[in-house]
Amino acid sequence: MLVQNMVARTLLTAAVSALAVASAAESGLRPESELTHSCFGFPAENFNRNNAIKATYGASPHTAGGLSVGEQAYDFTLTDLDGTKHTLSDKLAEKPVLLLWGMWTCPAYQGLGTEKPFDQCSYKDEWDLTETYKDSVSIIHLVGPEPHPTTPDTNFDTGKQLMNYWSTVRQPKTMANRIEMAKKVKEYTHPNALLLVDSLSSEEGEANQGVWCTMGLGARTSVLIGMDGLVKFKEDWFRADNTANAIEKVLESSS
Repeated sequence: MLVQNMVARTLLTAAVSALAVASAAESGLRPESELTHSCFGFPAENFNRNNAIKATYGASPHTAGGLSVGEQAYDFTLTDLDGTKHTLSDKLAEKPVLLLWGMWTCPAYQGLGTEKPFDQCSYKDEWDLTETYKDSVSIIHLVGPEPHPTTPDTNFDTGKQLMNYWSTVRQPKTMANRIEMAKKVKEYTHPNALLLVDSLSSEEGEANQGVWCTMGLGARTSVLIGMDGLVKFKEDWFRADNTANAIEKVLESSS
């Protein structure tokens, strides 16, 4: 009986995986199995000067994981704060999707920038954009690692300690702690936006920051994905007017 149960579970896992690949292919996305996990060895390792976005890629942010406009995005499944799973390919079957990162200790997210590109980068600008396009675009707010945690934790852009008065928390290194930070962000997120928390685990073989490692690599990056699964627009630092213009073009081309 034990062997039979193990075989049944193996077959079920294989079937679910095959369905996921088929769904991604139908939507034009790359399959979720191709996501990169555990970049920079985090959370088992800290970010440092030789183990950070800038040291690895030469500059930070490395928006959309280096995907170019016109390339296929990656499918993924993440969970909201109520425990409900959401899959990108399912959302794209309904309308275009805007992926927008925003973490609590990001000054741009908090609205502390006054010059371009940070002058339209805050949660308030995101709220207004969501209100405008809530019926025509699915806006997914993603929560990943904190950019400016307090000491002794380090910044993922440079690997240095970059603290200021907005650095009020340590870097979450468990999923439970990341969810607590996401709850703070939720209070400032439009009710029509979908807030999803990227995975976080120190256990080998488990999902670990696959979406941020593959299509994030920044603090306030944005990626607009068309219903064909292709990247239509990306931006190192979310700016409401640029994003609105990109959304208008996508909607016009599909009408």
